[in-house]
Parts: sequence; C-alpha cells; structure tokens
Amino acid sequence: MHTARHVDRGSAGGMGRIVLLIVGFLLVAGGLLLTPARAPPPVPMTTEGHALDPFGDPLPIGTPVRAFIDGVEYSNASAVFDASGSYEVLTAGNWMLGEGVPETPTIKEGADLSESVLYAAADFTGFPFVFQETLPWWPGRVTVADLHLGDPATWPEPLKIQGLVVRPARGGAQYMFLCNPTGSAVDLSSYYIEVDRPGTYHGPNVTLSGTLLASGEIRVNVTASYLNATGDAVKLVFRNPGGPLAAAGGRDIVVDRVEYNATQGGTLFWEPGNTIMRDAPAPGIGEILARSPACRDTNSPADFRVLTEPGLPPNGPPTVVVISPVGGQAIEPGQPLGILWVMSDDIFPTDSLRVWANVTYSGVTTVLVNGSVGVTSWTWVAPNTEARGAVVTVDVVDPFGARGSASSGAFDIVRPQPYAGLGLFVAILVIAVIGAFLLLAFLRAARAEAPPSPPPPAAIPPPKPVPPAEEAPATPAAAEKKTCPNCGTVVNAADESCFFCGHFFPKPPTG
Repeated sequence: MHTARHVDRGSAGGMGRIVLLIVGFLLVAGGLLLTPARAPPPVPMTTEGHALDPFGDPLPIGTPVRAFIDGVEYSNASAVFDASGSYEVLTAGNWMLGEGVPETPTIKEGADLSESVLYAAADFTGFPFVFQETLPWWPGRVTVADLHLGDPATWPEPLKIQGLVVRPARGGAQYMFLCNPTGSAVDLSSYYIEVDRPGTYHGPNVTLSGTLLASGEIRVNVTASYLNATGDAVKLVFRNPGGPLAAAGGRDIVVDRVEYNATQGGTLFWEPGNTIMRDAPAPGIGEILARSPACRDTNSPADFRVLTEPGLPPNGPPTVVVISPVGGQAIEPGQPLGILWVMSDDIFPTDSLRVWANVTYSGVTTVLVNGSVGVTSWTWVAPNTEARGAVVTVDVVDPFGARGSASSGAFDIVRPQPYAGLGLFVAILVIAVIGAFLLLAFLRAARAEAPPSPPPPAAIPPPKPVPPAEEAPATPAAAEKKTCPNCGTVVNAADESCFFCGHFFPKPPTG
C-alpha cells in the first residue's frame, strides 16, 4: 500500500527541507532586490519517499526518479540514494504574476498550479518505466509519497519521432517518420500524434494504425497545415489502457516530444508549446528534420539534423524567360514600364523561387527585386532622360541554391519626334505635287508645238427622200376544193384522204 501526505513548509522535515526553505527565501529576496519589476520564481514542490517496483520491493540505488508534464522533465535529475529506495525530487513551477497569469508567456518553465505531475524511473530517452502515482503541483509543498511502478502492460514502448517534413518540395500533405529502436514489432493503434496549441496541451491529434516493425521506420501523413512550418511542438502519445495498477493513474503518456523553431521568423513563442527544452531547427522547403541514425535520443537538439527531403530527384537550375520588355521596344522617359518574366523549376513550385531583378541603362543599374519569393512581374518608372540599349536582368534561385538567369533584349528610352509618323504621307504628297506640275508642263509644251487647225468644211444638205411607188393589190387565188365520195365532206383538193372518214382519194394519172 502506498501513501502520500502533504507537509507544510514550516513543519520539521529534515535538513533537506530546511536548506530548501533557505534557498527559496534567498531566491525570493534576491528577486525582490535585483529585479523588483519581476515576480520571483516559485519555490519548487518537493516529493520524497520510497521508489518501489510493482511488488513493493525498493528500486536499486541510482535508479532515476524524474517528474514530467506533457513530456517535459521539470525535475532536478534526482535518483534513489539508499538501499530502501529513498528518493527526493524537486519539481519546478512556471513563473507566474498571479494565478493563471504567466510572467513569461513565451516559455513554460515548469508546472502550473494543480497540474498533475507524472513520475518515472527513467528520463524517457530509453524505456519509460512509469510509476502509478501522479500528484498535483503546488509551490513549496512537501509531499511524502511512495512511488510504485505501474503494470508493465500500461508502459509505452520507447518509440521516437524520427523525422519531420513540414514543407514538402512538391507541396501536398506534411508527413513524419516514426522509428522503433526495440527488437519487437509495435502495434501503432495504441499511439497517436498530438500537437500543443496556445493555452492547451491537447491540440489536433492524428490516430495511428498499422505495425511498426522491430528496428524499423514508418511514414505517417498528416494534413498540409497540421504543423506550423516555422515552429511547433509535436508529440507521440501512448493511449493508456488503464486498470487498477496502471501507470500514470491510467492517463495517456507522452512518449516523445519534439520542439522546433525557425532561426529567423520562428513562431514557437507561446505556452505550453515552448518549454525549457531546447529547440531543434525548423526544416525548410524540401528538407527534413531528421533524428540521428538508430533512433537515438539524448534529449538534445543535437539529436537532429536538417537534411534533404527523401525521395527527391537530383536538383537542376530553375529556368526563367523575360517576356517584357522586348528587344527594340521604345518607351518614353518618365513613363511606367511593365516588366514580366516566367520561371519554373524541376522540383520546387514557382512560389518558392527567390528572385533578383534589375535594369541597366547608360551604365546605371537599378535594383527592382531583391530576393523576394515568387515574384513574376514589376512596374518600373523609366528615368526622365533618354538612354539607348537598356536591359532587364532576372536571376532566380531555388531553395537548394541552384540559379538560373535571363535578360531582355535591348530597348530604348527616347522622347517621341514631333512629326513622327508623317514622313510617308509627306513624301507621297510631294511626289504627287511634282508629278502634277510635270504633267501640266508637258501638256503646255505639246500645245505650243502643234500647227493651227484648218476651218471645218461646209455642211452638205442631205438629199430629199423619193416617195415609194404604189403597188397594185394582189388578187387572191381561189382555193381548190373536192368532195369525199364516201361521206360527202368537202376537203382541199391537195388532200390525199378525207379528214372525216379517212377515205383515200385516187391519185391522178401521171403522163
């Protein structure tokens, strides 16, 4: 049976507690004298007693006894110091101006008031032997409690977050790798991924599935914006099955935690995400924050390196073409010029390419774009002076440092001529006028050389018409007829048959 009791700071509790009170007093006094505008750090909570195995036997001398909150150790690297399993562990508190008001809201230095403290006989770099008991944190409190290791069935395996890809080179979902340093396969359905968010330990989580093989790795895809690319805190959490002797009182246990932050423009400056753990560097686009080989964990940023994202082909230089201005183009001094280019890369999207652009005229170079990302156009106002042979140059660099460059054709900055465009019209008009004068001169010359024309001949009167002779009227000949002997019908004498009855007339005899 294990017990816990709270002892007031004024009670007799051994030389260790007296020293602790003196140190706490000095810290408070020093804080008031040196930095009167800041609240002093809270006095750590002391937990002491015996560290025991599940059967009540004391743990060996030197066994670590550590205190954790959300996967972060806030204790003083204590350990069992005698054969009876005695221990004494101090747990730091978060610096506060008042209840619920942190003095340093950008970093969490320890436990908040009444937060549950998890105790383990390990530092979680290896196998996490977790005690059954959890205790609420209170500043300056001395709690006497025997700690008993939990049921091994409720201990997590020492799985680790092996790598993070928060800005995939080709876009799409973020992903991470988990590793298993043990010699046995692990069912991932008992684990999940979780992130801290401002004001809470329990941000969005991702349920895991499948089996992580012994000494193996597995890829886990998340959404495209699950992790903040410029800084975040991500955790691998064990789903505690619970039970009468469950570790951590049946609460879920953070197995591994990674905090990363960008060197420039980092965003992990909020509680409870940013803690006393040192940050690993944030990976850029096309990069992975990779743990050291063999799933090694030393609770140090040195465990991680930024490497090239796995699976990418060899990187080539980006391409760029200047579309405007074009060679031979002319613009007026003091007028705006739209400069346009297109660019691409064999791996990275256009909006990740960094651009430098300038225009050179009369020996003067003017910077237009200085390392901006994803820019493909610029409006430039020409100087109020004439210049010939001006050129625009664009340099493009991808995230891996490969460079591409292009220039426009030469263009001129000139003022328009007052009669520009009238030359052809004037030339045609001059030619027409000259031609008209030449034609007129030719006609006059031809008229002067011609002899005088003779008078026209007298007109001859037309002859008088002769009246036509009168013709005698013709006497019409009497038509010859004959009668059909068969039917009596009168027909023409020339008919060979009767048109009424069809009788054929005999032909007259021939001489």
